[in-house]
Amino acid sequence: MASDLIRSPAVRLLHARQDHAICLRLAASYRYRIVAGETNQREAHAWALGLARRWRLVAAERSETR
Repeated sequence: MASDLIRSPAVRLLHARQDHAICLRLAASYRYRIVAGETNQREAHAWALGLARRWRLVAAERSETR
């Protein structure tokens, strides 16, 4: 991405970690709704967990390159 060329590696790592945390909070909110009886949120919960895993891997990769 062009924006990745402008941001420093430290900033890209910070953003990956922030995105990971946001996805975990989103997954938790979907899980809360599932427990409350909204079983139609299962797919959204799985999607948010998948994104969280992806961002965790991106953050780990970027922290190794520092």
